[in-house]
Amino acid sequence: MTDLFEPLPDSAGTRRKENTRTKLVRASLDVFVEKGIDGATVDDLVRAAGFTRGAFYSNFSTKEEVFAALFASVTQEMLEIANASVDSAIASARAEGSTPCSFSEIDDANLMVAVFEGIRPFGRQWYLLYSDAIARSLRDATMRAELAVQRERLRDEIGKLLTARMEEKGDRPLLPPEDLAQLLVGVFVDLMVREQMDGRDVTELAATTILGTLRAFVEPRES
Repeated sequence: MTDLFEPLPDSAGTRRKENTRTKLVRASLDVFVEKGIDGATVDDLVRAAGFTRGAFYSNFSTKEEVFAALFASVTQEMLEIANASVDSAIASARAEGSTPCSFSEIDDANLMVAVFEGIRPFGRQWYLLYSDAIARSLRDATMRAELAVQRERLRDEIGKLLTARMEEKGDRPLLPPEDLAQLLVGVFVDLMVREQMDGRDVTELAATTILGTLRAFVEPRES
């Protein structure tokens, strides 16, 4: 089981088609994480959701369609977690300070590590889905188009966060914000892989790596 998704409300409305589709997608998370796209079967998916094959085929044509819908949902969840982590970091800084704290006054590393800490509990799940999507996309044009949409969403949202922060601080990016955002996504992916493979806490490494990346590609106002 996973708590990445909030439970659907238990009501008569949950039997409507859109909720059947949502349940199929959410239930597929653990299946795809453990078996991958190639290893998962339609029977695995309907069994996890507690539905019949008929319910499956009334909502999806293939397991790949379910995976694409799942990846879109997980991307949205990760973005919401990241935004909530930023809001929480700002609120904590303001609560600890004697004067109101602005977005730009929070340390860069602390802010980005807060995002990393927020998504960290789901690092294994997200990385397995992400790497599976990448591998399949290199062979499948349809999946490649689906993945491109979600990668752009992730990149653009992080880019907006970076842009807002740099504009408030008066800093100047040495890369386009979307390219810097993509670079940070790569850093986050590598950190999650290291933690899972090495079985060690990477919080300190996350702080130094993220701060080093930002310092390399963002020119402070005083410069």
